[in-house]
This record gives sequence, structure tokens and C-alpha cells, in this order.
Amino acid sequence: MSEWAITEEQLGRVNRFLQSSGDQMIHNCLTRTAQESKLFPIMPYLQLNFFEAYYRFPDQLRRASEVISPEDCGHRARNATCNLGRLTSWGISNFYLNARTELIKLGLVRPEDNLEDLWTVVDWYERFSATYHRRDGHVWTLQAWDTSQDHEERVLQVFEADAFEADEALRHAAARFLAIATQYAFLVHCESRVGLQSVGPYRLDGRRLMHTRDFLNLSECDFSWLDGIGEGIAHNNLTAVVITDGVAIEINDFATAYTEPEHYQDRIIGFGLYTSDFLTDRYVPVGMDSRRDLIETLGELSEAMKEATGRLYRRFAAMSFDQMVEAGIYAYFQTLADVAHMAGTYRQAEWELIDERTRRLWELFSEEYALDSYMSNFALMDGHQGAESEYYLNPVSYRMWRRAGAHDDLPRAGRARPLVPAYVLDDHDYPRRVSPGGFADVKGTSSLPAKTGRYTFTRGRLTEEEMNRAAREYASPLLQAPWRNVDDATVKYRWENEEVDALYRYTQEHSRLLHGRGSALVRADLDRIREAAGERPWSAVSVDRGAAVHR
Repeated sequence: MSEWAITEEQLGRVNRFLQSSGDQMIHNCLTRTAQESKLFPIMPYLQLNFFEAYYRFPDQLRRASEVISPEDCGHRARNATCNLGRLTSWGISNFYLNARTELIKLGLVRPEDNLEDLWTVVDWYERFSATYHRRDGHVWTLQAWDTSQDHEERVLQVFEADAFEADEALRHAAARFLAIATQYAFLVHCESRVGLQSVGPYRLDGRRLMHTRDFLNLSECDFSWLDGIGEGIAHNNLTAVVITDGVAIEINDFATAYTEPEHYQDRIIGFGLYTSDFLTDRYVPVGMDSRRDLIETLGELSEAMKEATGRLYRRFAAMSFDQMVEAGIYAYFQTLADVAHMAGTYRQAEWELIDERTRRLWELFSEEYALDSYMSNFALMDGHQGAESEYYLNPVSYRMWRRAGAHDDLPRAGRARPLVPAYVLDDHDYPRRVSPGGFADVKGTSSLPAKTGRYTFTRGRLTEEEMNRAAREYASPLLQAPWRNVDDATVKYRWENEEVDALYRYTQEHSRLLHGRGSALVRADLDRIREAAGERPWSAVSVDRGAAVHR
């Protein structure tokens, strides 16, 4: 057992994090759409995944942190689309904390139990967020009123400059691709949104906004059910750059983009496509040599994903109820996987099992009970174990009560994240870790077929050993000083610095219009560059004026 003991400063950080995490969790649960599926038992696998996170995330984080710091993970996730993104990183802390709430309300743990694990998760996530959300400056998108602006200027300039103006053919191809890719990624992740992540929106001018949409785990990857099915899809991750006119966009903590109007496809005026993964440090253009090339690429990808969708439905339909629950747990549990991937410590066998401590709750979490339990913990906040002082007003539910006119009874005096009692500063008689023996305490089984395929990257398809070796050998100047410490605030005052200019040129290396331009660019320069290339600046493109038809 570790001799670790929490300090007063750490306790304050933990409890502040618990409260802010609970506030955004309750707000999103009460104001956003719920998930349903006619195929998958979503609520059982969602709830049971929480327990897997509680029992296994802390040790995975500790082992990976021996190799790669949370800050390095944040820098790498910010510079490329990988499985450690806005939603999945959110899940690392929130899945763990949701299980803590569940176990406290079930009477299986106390708020102070496994406190070193709790500190490990909170500390890792805060440090990761400080670098991943460096440009945005918020831990939760709710704090930014549902905006998520993590890409830096040097990347956004490439996205804006290189996007192709949408004629009718490109607009149709883009709309079809977004629909099919969304449906396919949704199915890949057991009819959940965990493989769909949006970032933005970013201001252009007039009524024009730009945002990105990420599609994750499309090809052969960590999921055994994609072996032989995803092999026809060349890219495991895809990032779509979408420029719209007259569309209001908000992106919540679940990384879901909500648009007004809801059907915005006829307002797309620009589009681009890229791929990347945790072994890359920049976005690699896909089908971006010309508008015609992009249209054809979107068509080919759409057809490949459409065909894979049919095959995957048949594979899932042949699964038993328990196998579908296990698959759903794996899809959610993989939110942490890229931390292990980046560290080169990923072992497939450790991720393809259900812990015995979760199995003991298997029969309890039926579809009916799982839904009721979720509502009880993260919406109603009811029950003795979930209650606070009888004088307590939950800030989120009380605000909603006021805005609803204050006619009904006051909301219950409950929290979604029970705080750690301060007596732990004096009394250390509680378990520090849920698994004192580390990985030796993890015992479990799986009823799903074992993975046999490879893992897909921009550099090709790799075995587990090759993937871990590549991760251990990975190096990027973006992770080293001085480039590591160049953010947008630095560029504002030091854009003439040689190293800043070199960083921009590095980012522009694959750009079709900005290659070698450096750090002196402003948006007016992008307009001139586009015009010189025979393409209209975005200030001249609108839905009302119509899009140009270039071939």
C-alpha cells in the first residue's frame, strides 16, 4: 500500500474539481438529447463502463505517466486528431467520477475511499487539460458557453486557406460523406457518439464560421469487431473542415455540434479533409489536390463506409446480449487507450476483458435499472447517499428552477459528485487505491472474439509490437522547446521571431496554398493568396450570392 496522504492544497483542488465536474455533468444531462438504440443495450453498457473506469483507469494512468507526462499527452492531442480528443478525454475523468457516485450511492465505497486514485485522475486530467485546451483556456466547454476553440492560428490558417469553395457537386459529396461517416462511426462505437468529436466554431467574417468534425476508429484498430470489416477504409481517423454561412453552431462537453438551422448542409460554402493519429504531429491532407479530387475522394470514402456499415450490422446482429454489452463497454473504455498508445505501453489483452468486480454488478444493471440509476444520480440527485445538508441548493438545478418560474417545489438537496470530507487531513484510515496490487488485482474474462487484425495509421498497418515501438520512438519538434512554448499569445507579440516563423512553416509543409509562407500572415493575406490562385476569398462567398462553380 502506498504511504501517500493528501494535503490540504490537494484536497481543495479535488473538491473544486468535483463540484465543477458535477455542474457541467448535470447541466448537460438535463439540457441535451439522450441516446437510444434499438440494437444495443446502451444504458447497461454505459453504466457498467463506469465501473471499469473506476477499477482500472488509475493504474493505466500511473503506468503511462512513467513514460509520458499528462502535458505531453495534451500537446500531442492538440496537434492531431487521435482517440484522445475533446469527448474521450472528458470521459477519462467523468466516467471514473460517475462510477464513484454510483458506488457511494450503492453503499459500496465512502467518499474518502481510494483517495489516491481519485487524486491521480483529477491531477492527470487538470494537467492534460492545461495543455490540450491551452488556446481555449477552459476545462469544460460549458464554461465557454458551448464553444470549443482548441486549434491554434497556424493550423486554422491552413484549414481556411486550403478549403475548397463548395459548388453543388462538392456540397452534395460533403453532405453525403458527413451523413454516412456519422452513421458508420456511430455504429462502430456501438451506437454511441464516442467516435464523433467536433471542435470550434471559429470566426471568419460576416456570418461565416468554420468548425471541424472528427470521425474516429474507422478502420482496423483497437476494436476486434472491425477486423476484416474496416480494412477497406484507408484512414482510421478523418477530420472534416466545414465552412458555413448563416449557421449558428454550438459544441457541448460531449463534443456534439448543434446547429441552427438543424439542417445546415445547403449552407456549406467550403470544405476540406485531413487525417492524423497519435503517431503524427500535423494534419495530412486527404484528396486535397483539387476540388474534383476531393469530390471523388469523398465519394470513395462514403461508398467504403456504406459497405462496411452493412457488414458491421450483420456482425453485431449475430452477437448475444452480453456480447453487445461487452462491446459497448470496450468502446467507452477505450477513451483512455491513446494515453497507453502514446506511452507505448498498450497491451490489447488488458483492454479486452471485463473486470470481475464489474461482473458482480452485471445482473443488477438491466436496461430498466441502468436508466433509473443514471437519472437518479445525474438528474434527480435523490436518495440518502446522494444528499447534502438539508439547506443545500444545487446551483444547476436551482438555476433551472428559477428560470422555470419558481412554481414547483424546490429541487432536492443533492450533488452529482460527493465531496471528499476534510477529516481525511487528520485521519488516514481509508484505502488509498482500489487495486493495492496494481495490475495483479485485475482479473476478468471476455466473451468477444480476440482481436486478430492490425492497427491502422498514416504510416500503414502495424502489429501491436510495431505500434508500441513506433510510439516509444516517436519524436516531434512540437514537443520540444522552443516550439512547444509558442502559443497564439506568443505569436501576437513575437510573430517576427525566427523560431515562430519556422514553426508556421513546419505546419504549412503539406498546405497547397500556404506552403512556406511563414508567420507573417493575417486573414487579409489569405484572401489575396486565394485570389492569386484563382479562388474566391471567403468574404466574397455567401449562400445569398451563391457559390462559384470552378472545375
